[in-house]
Formats: sequence, structure tokens, C-alpha cells
Amino acid sequence: MKYGRDRAFGAWWFAVAMVMFVTMAAPAYAQTIEGTLMEVETGQPISLGLVIMMTESGDSVTSGVSNGQGRFSVTAPESGSFVLVASAFGFKETAAGVFELGPEGQMDVEFRIAAAPMPIDGILVSLQRPALEHQLVKNGFVRRVTRGLGRFITPVMIEESPALSAEELFRGIPGVGLVYPQGGINSFQGATVRLFGTGQYCTPTIYLDGTRLSVEMTASLPIEVIAPLATIDAVEIYRRPAEIPVEYGMTQSGSSQGGNCGVIVVWTKTR
Repeated sequence: MKYGRDRAFGAWWFAVAMVMFVTMAAPAYAQTIEGTLMEVETGQPISLGLVIMMTESGDSVTSGVSNGQGRFSVTAPESGSFVLVASAFGFKETAAGVFELGPEGQMDVEFRIAAAPMPIDGILVSLQRPALEHQLVKNGFVRRVTRGLGRFITPVMIEESPALSAEELFRGIPGVGLVYPQGGINSFQGATVRLFGTGQYCTPTIYLDGTRLSVEMTASLPIEVIAPLATIDAVEIYRRPAEIPVEYGMTQSGSSQGGNCGVIVVWTKTR
């Protein structure tokens, strides 16, 4: 079982290292929550814990990693109401909040999370996540945002977008193309989506709420038909094989070279 624990720790450390690598500078006039990540029972500080700052609607704002004293700091570019989600190797993922921050507001908190059962003598004890965990945390969207690979359209970005259709939401994104069918039943229903991931525009693999759609469907159906704008909660776009998360695999798509064309993951507002 030591190998399993070492492998789990390695995966956790890689995720933390990616967050540390892509840390961004805070704006001059920002809203900040600082605090100490601690163990519930003992009150001991937890180092290398991942703290994600989210809006009430579930949009990931930023993230930080706790230091050797358990201290962390996360900063939002705008005032508002925020939720913190913390996790660490050997501890349960836990949400706390809502925290209200006005313009240039600051807050110092104690964030306590409980230890999680670990594999012992070949017995794997499953972990129970918080019952009210937001969908985009449960389906891994927030975790994949912190990887720093791919391009993401968040709920707040969709809400603030002037787009009136799903195709308009995708228009202008680097590496994403829109193709309008020439005649046929779908000719007046909008554009299909293509990715420029193999040196040419080709048909990506599309997942809708975690379910992989057939290449025939994604190649011919307009994106507005697959997922109307009013139903879209968030989008993940992976143009290159190296960006694609392991859960979406190295799936084959409809490019003329038979290679991987990339992956688009669409999450709808299913609460």
C-alpha cells in the first residue's frame, strides 16, 4: 500500500506545483482573504494545502497554496460574495463561506478541515464529500482550471458575455473555428465547431455533461443544437493532446489525418 500512497501523494504534489507555477500578481486595488489552514482536531497548521476562491455562483476566481505555517492568501479583482474550498493530501475537501468583501476589503480567517481516512492494510476507505458541494467542484471543472492547461469559459464569463447564441460564445477564441453547413437540414441552424489543433481545422471530440458524443454528431450538428446558450454553465477547451486531462483520454476525432483534434467539454445547468 506504500506504493499507492506514494502515487497519490505524487499526484497531489503535481497539482499543487502547477498552482504555484501559475500564480498571478494581485491587482493594486483588490479584495483579499488571508488565513490559516488548520486541522480540525489538533489545530495544527496544514502546509501545501490548496485553497480555491469561488463566487457564490461557482466560478473559480483564484487559488493559493498554504505555506509551512498554514498561511494562505487569495485575492479577487472585484468586490463580492465568495466561497473558499480547501483540500490537502490526507484531508477532506471542505467548503466555507459565504465571505462578503467590499471594495479593497480584507479579511483574516481560520479555515479548519478534517483528516480523511487513508488506505490501511489493503482496505480502501471511500471519502464522503460535502453534500452541498457545487456541481463545478464535483465534476472536476474547478480542479482542471487550477491545472493551468486548456482554455475555460466560466459561469461569470458567460453571464457577462454579449453572446446571444452558443456559436457567438465560441467566436473569437484562439484556435476555435466556426463552420456553416452548405445546405441540408442544418443549414439554417447555425455553425458547427472546429479546432485548429493538428495544423488544420478539424472536428473535436465533444463531451456533454461528461458523456462523449459521436464524431458524426459533432461534425454535422451546430453547437447551438448540441447545447443552446441558455443551458450552458461552463466550457473546457483542449486544443492539443498534451493539454487533455486523463479523464478525457486520447480520443480520436474526425480529422483527415486520423489524429487527435482536441476536446471540448460542455457543462449544462443541471443542478
